[in-house]
Amino acid sequence: MDLDRTPDQIARAASEEIRALNHRTLAPGAFHGDDGFRGVAPARLSSTVQGILELTQRLPQTMQQLRRGLRQLEEEQAIRMTTGRDPDEEVATALRALLNAEEAFKAAEHALRVAGAPMSAMGGYMDEEPAEDDAPVS
Repeated sequence: MDLDRTPDQIARAASEEIRALNHRTLAPGAFHGDDGFRGVAPARLSSTVQGILELTQRLPQTMQQLRRGLRQLEEEQAIRMTTGRDPDEEVATALRALLNAEEAFKAAEHALRVAGAPMSAMGGYMDEEPAEDDAPVS
């Protein structure tokens, strides 16, 4: 864990990793073995869901800490709006939205738990020959 980065740098790096995951999984064959072997695909799919579950489990805490930081800045009167408006209403809007995001991440966590439960027991057929049209995605 590299804690020498700023919070925004860490968040952007996490975003880029999810972007890479999205690109890597465009084709269903992404979950096959390196040689196109489908037998590992169920386990890789399950493991990917578990990784995303871990992410969603951590994000509510992130939202709580963002709210805490915003509240502290508000209390210290350290926020000014570039529009010249009083920041109180804007801070209240942001705090509510961060709380809504926390709840949404909790809902996503629940959905991923439901999806992950049966997936953790899924396996592939180990004696399968890879199909010629199942070339791994690079």
